[in-house]
Amino acid sequence: MSKMSKAIAVLGVVAGLGVAALPLSSYAVSDTANTTAQAIVGDSIAVTVADATVTMNNVMANQDVNEASTNVTVQTNNATGYMVQIKDADTELALKTTDGSGTADGIAAGVPAKDTNAWGFKASTTSANVDASASDSYRAIKTGNQMIAESDKASANAGDVISLTFGVTVDTTIAAGTYQDEVVLTATTK
Repeated sequence: MSKMSKAIAVLGVVAGLGVAALPLSSYAVSDTANTTAQAIVGDSIAVTVADATVTMNNVMANQDVNEASTNVTVQTNNATGYMVQIKDADTELALKTTDGSGTADGIAAGVPAKDTNAWGFKASTTSANVDASASDSYRAIKTGNQMIAESDKASANAGDVISLTFGVTVDTTIAAGTYQDEVVLTATTK
């Protein structure tokens, strides 16, 4: 075989191998897989009070109940609702002066009424989903929880608003001064 014939034969073999290596036809290859996006949302609840201090101003002896209110807002995603409770922050239930002035025994926890020394709380709401009827009359604060409002549904997006009112009455045995007591509000999902 001549050199030329050998070169053509080698090129023919190489070309044949190249053609043999090509697929008979071109196909796109694909595969699929699925996944699920999942979010596990837990119960949440928040309670906020609009005012850190609720002040009953110009309390005078032998007058009708002097009142002051603040808004308590509850937000929850719990479908079965929530309850809001109140209690004294410590074991001292009376309104006492912090600087030692005023009457030593303070103003006792009780149902405020003209001619008595007493302070108490009550609650109300305009929210259709909230029941505050258990606290629509004045009650004395206690060291244990007392219900002020409840709901059988999740709150509105902006929260359910409960008006918490404190009232006080004094007679002439209470000396002038600033009297106070701290309370704790607890919102719990049902």
